[in-house]
Amino acid sequence: LLLAVCGQGSALADPDNSGTDEIFGGQILSLTAKKPPLKPSNDPRFQDNKDGTVTDLKEGLMWKQIDIYQEKKIWINWEDAQTFLEKFNKDAFASFSDWRLPTRKELESLYEENKDIPWKYYWTENVIHIDPIFGYSSCCFWSSELYKDKYAWGFNYIRGKSYPSMKGGPSLSLSTVRPVRVVLK
Repeated sequence: LLLAVCGQGSALADPDNSGTDEIFGGQILSLTAKKPPLKPSNDPRFQDNKDGTVTDLKEGLMWKQIDIYQEKKIWINWEDAQTFLEKFNKDAFASFSDWRLPTRKELESLYEENKDIPWKYYWTENVIHIDPIFGYSSCCFWSSELYKDKYAWGFNYIRGKSYPSMKGGPSLSLSTVRPVRVVLK
């Protein structure tokens, strides 16, 4: 029930009004309040390609710079992520059509406990441990790896841990996608 209430709240919050949210009495300002600019990344490991992608020079991977929740303000389940990636590749984002869901190991490679980005969601305040080159990132991401029949693995950047979640669960599963592709090292 909480997810359903929260999901409706995000749909009803006015993104252009950073002063109030009448339905929840100001409790979801994390969705509507303007965020201060993050300090730029000074990590030579990451290269901003200026086309919506970031190259991880250490791992030899190219990532979409902002995740799907940052872009569209929607959470998606694992099955919907597959459909999203098909369209993403058909549209050849940044002129590439070999984007995919990352593995758990690839997602974990972006986790850096010494890097902190504030993450507020409804009534909670947490810290995401990822480089600021990725902006105000979401907390939880789908991986390509399956667990049993009805589950897929995700990765949580608050805790730095993998977790199984239902593949076809509600779109309000608080998981999103950051597409990745391999680049030559």
